[in-house]
Amino acid sequence: MSLRRWSVAVIIVVVSIGSLAFIKFQQVQAAIAFGESFPEPSTTVETLLIQSSNYQPTYQVTGQVRAIQVVTLHNQLPGTIEKINYIAGGHVEQGQLLISLNTSGEQAKLQAANASFKLAKATLERNKKLLDGNKVSQQLIDSALADYQVSRANIASLESVISKKQVVAPFSGTMGLETYEVGQFLNANASLTTLVDDNQDMWVDFKLPQTMDKLSLDSHVAIKKISKSTKPQVMPATVIAKNSQMDAARHLTYRAQINASRQLLSHNELVKVVIPTTPEQVVMVPNSAIVRSPFGSFVFELIKDEQGQYRAKKRDVELGQRDGNNHVVRHGLESGMLIATIGAFKLRPYLLVYIEQANKAAPMLADVAGVK
Repeated sequence: MSLRRWSVAVIIVVVSIGSLAFIKFQQVQAAIAFGESFPEPSTTVETLLIQSSNYQPTYQVTGQVRAIQVVTLHNQLPGTIEKINYIAGGHVEQGQLLISLNTSGEQAKLQAANASFKLAKATLERNKKLLDGNKVSQQLIDSALADYQVSRANIASLESVISKKQVVAPFSGTMGLETYEVGQFLNANASLTTLVDDNQDMWVDFKLPQTMDKLSLDSHVAIKKISKSTKPQVMPATVIAKNSQMDAARHLTYRAQINASRQLLSHNELVKVVIPTTPEQVVMVPNSAIVRSPFGSFVFELIKDEQGQYRAKKRDVELGQRDGNNHVVRHGLESGMLIATIGAFKLRPYLLVYIEQANKAAPMLADVAGVK
């Protein structure tokens, strides 16, 4: 009896466990079927077919614009202003009288010197005639000649003083904004104002550290205005001169000329000088394709699976110089790869990806004259 009871108990337990297992199996199958009824997670991105392009790296330094001719005007001698013959900030012509100081004292002395000169000249000529008849001595002729030469030197000296009390424009250009009044006293060698020429060409002086490659004469650079504009004006320039030695900070000074730039630049204006380096073949991708993390930067390559559908694959990259909306990739990508661009931030490894738009190649960097 005891054995029969145990047998019945075992059968009941086995049947119960089998029933429970069968029910659980059906539940799992139903859950799997329910899950398969939903589509696989996926996303849509724009893509780029990688191609290498010819890229010319550039670097920038600060330069200072200067006019070809610029001078600070001074008066050589002290005196009171008698005449002002220019408008502050106005244009003047070469040789134009700008400021005249009072020379009444010198003019009076000049009249006396002219009278003495005429007398000395007449005396010398008369004595020369008398010498021909042996009526005067050679000593008297020598004395008359000395008086004549002294009188002429006095006239030249006074004319020089009068000239030094007149400030004349050494070349045509635009005056500074300093203003003066008639009757105002000026000390000797006073700094009056600045005269900037009206030449349409201008120079840009800039410095390069000794660690940078030296530029040769006739090298081409680009001058970029400093402004809040997203597309600042860029002008081509040519290196025309360089200093013969480095300064104390180990920088070498260069000078570049910009043609027909007077309407765009001003004397002493600061600009950016864009200097090209050796061209090279690189891979460039849009910034939207680059995903950054604490462990580095990467992009997502799109690879077809066995069903011919695209899957995301993470590829670590080494980035180079950034240029506007593009970025140079030094290592990690090869020509012919298809990568995600706009929408790449939504991807994860092995995610199903649908392509919205496939471009042919990464945009090439603009030449140095059009650097962004």
